[in-house]
Amino acid sequence: MVPVILVPQGAEYQAVSQGASDAIQVVAIPAGIAVADFLDRTLIPDHAALLVMGLCGSLSSQVGIGELALYHSCVNFSGEEIACDRSLTQRLQNHFRVASVRGFISDRVICSVAEKRALGEKYQADVVDMEGFAIAQRYSVAMLRVVSDDLQFDMPDLSDAIVDGKIQGLRMARAMVKKPIAASRLIRGSLAALKRLRQIAAELPM
Repeated sequence: MVPVILVPQGAEYQAVSQGASDAIQVVAIPAGIAVADFLDRTLIPDHAALLVMGLCGSLSSQVGIGELALYHSCVNFSGEEIACDRSLTQRLQNHFRVASVRGFISDRVICSVAEKRALGEKYQADVVDMEGFAIAQRYSVAMLRVVSDDLQFDMPDLSDAIVDGKIQGLRMARAMVKKPIAASRLIRGSLAALKRLRQIAAELPM
């Protein structure tokens, strides 16, 4: 049912690859806005059932770390909204027994609780990621992510840590050192979410 999964490279890709069946092709994509250029020069089998997986951040106090976020649509800063593949989304919703949400797709990392809450209210969105809109513009996809950070605490400022779709370890480490308590919370949340992501990939209906 899900022959191709698109997932941001790095830890998210590793988690999904470890969990997914060998019958599923897992494709690593750049993190953030660099995914648009990648998709323009990469052939993705659009006749297949495409699923986007990875981590996301919460924009709602009702959505916590480790929870599944199955998108029914995604919206960008301009207010443009694209619906996800209805058939595949419905099958995933029935299988995992989760409510669908609207995902807000940002062109940058959103670090502060105040900004995340404001964006959630403005766009009536529950979660945020950085790749979904560019993918949905080009392909009919379902999107299933796991929440790695919530609205309880600000994150370290990671806005400079992603360059050309890759997370730069040194830049991330510098940002983490500036806010060690926030960094510790983010690491714990990310590890829990990655574990859940791997489990979900293993439970995908075939």
